[in-house]
Amino acid sequence: MRILLKLYGVFRSAARTETIGLELSLTEPTVRTAITEMLARRESAELKRLVLDGETGDPRSNTLILVSGREIGALAGLDTKLREGDVLSLLPIAHGG
Repeated sequence: MRILLKLYGVFRSAARTETIGLELSLTEPTVRTAITEMLARRESAELKRLVLDGETGDPRSNTLILVSGREIGALAGLDTKLREGDVLSLLPIAHGG
C-alpha cells in the first residue's frame, strides 16, 4: 500500500524534502507504523530528534498529525489505520513561553 507523507517547517528542512512516497507492506498499517517506517528509511538523526519526544518516543508532543486532512486526535490517535492513497501530514508544534 502506498501513502504520501507531507512534511512542514523544520521537518521538511531536516528531511530535505517536502513529500515522501511511502510503500507500506503491512496488512493494516497505522499512523504509528508509518511514522516509524519513515524515520527508519530517512536515517536522519535530526528528523528523528525533531519528530519524537526525547523521553517518551511519542511524536504527538512535537507534531500535529493529520490523516487526509483530519487530526488524529479526532480519529484513533496513533492507531488510526491508513488506507491506500492517504496523505499523512506532519506539522511541527512550536513550544515556547
